[in-house]
Amino acid sequence: MCGYDRMQCHCSITVEAILVLNEANSLVLAKLALVEFGFDPDAVPLTFVKMRENTVFRAETPIGAIALRLHRPGYRSRQEISAESEFIEVLAERGFPVVWLVPTLSGEFTVLVSDGETEAVVDAQMWLEGSRQLGDTETEDGADGLEASHFTTMGSIAARMHGVAEELAGVRSFDRAPWDAEGLVGKGALWGDALTVPGLDDASRQQLVRTREIMQRELAEYGTSPAVYGTIHADFTPENVLIAGDDLVVIDFDDFGDGWYLFDLATPLFFFYDHPDYQTFRASLLAGYRSERTLSAAEEQLLDLFLVARGYTYLGWAATRPETDTAAFLIAEIVPHVVRIAAELERKLG
Repeated sequence: MCGYDRMQCHCSITVEAILVLNEANSLVLAKLALVEFGFDPDAVPLTFVKMRENTVFRAETPIGAIALRLHRPGYRSRQEISAESEFIEVLAERGFPVVWLVPTLSGEFTVLVSDGETEAVVDAQMWLEGSRQLGDTETEDGADGLEASHFTTMGSIAARMHGVAEELAGVRSFDRAPWDAEGLVGKGALWGDALTVPGLDDASRQQLVRTREIMQRELAEYGTSPAVYGTIHADFTPENVLIAGDDLVVIDFDDFGDGWYLFDLATPLFFFYDHPDYQTFRASLLAGYRSERTLSAAEEQLLDLFLVARGYTYLGWAATRPETDTAAFLIAEIVPHVVRIAAELERKLG
């Protein structure tokens, strides 16, 4: 999870100062980065926006407002962050609705800056003026402002993105860890092992163990052919889609990598599983997807497995950041939900 999404990372100063960003050193680093992007830091106003997985500043530059993203030190290498920019450029070249990246003076899309104690990789994107998040699950009604038509559009966007992924199969790869069976639900899952999340009782832990084994079996059978597995967004939530005029623009590819396309369809649905309009949202998402790309009835049935897998990733996230407010929410509200739908999946596939 990263820059613009809801999962918060409340960083604190430790003895490993090189791995920590705070508002003070972030401002210094942002000014150093402005120079690398060709702007005078004394003439460009900077406004602190947020500090989560990434620290974000808005910079009022001569070419317009840009978002400077300072990536959390130690989380991703510069090569991995550059891969994100490469994939966004691939999508942009094909007319995909993504943000416009701002290159450095050397023509790259990332720069490594240091104040002598702390260093961070920084990239920049044009600010989408007048845009807003499509959805926000932090509101009292997580679907506030969301309509079935939005899910239809998200489905068609996902299908087009997966079409690009299939086109790139065997031709171009990106330096990112995969959302394969281990990356999704294994002990070495990318966001952390779900079974280590605080608050699990023995019965719940055993349920997650059994369901994980079922998911690993089914995923092995499903396979990783380019028709079902390729480069995905991996955090395709309504928070990571902006409404800009009449268009929807996809942002925040911080977690992208190879994985199953169905995971991108499970992600926007997960937090609406118990919502009164869930079935409508789900049907609309799949209809939008099928307007651009084939999705079999058997794959549609398998979507429930990926909804559970999405839940495992959130539990893993909470397990690795138990001190955060978001982790407290996940542990209190999402853990019992994931255990419940894991049991449903076991009854269905076990």
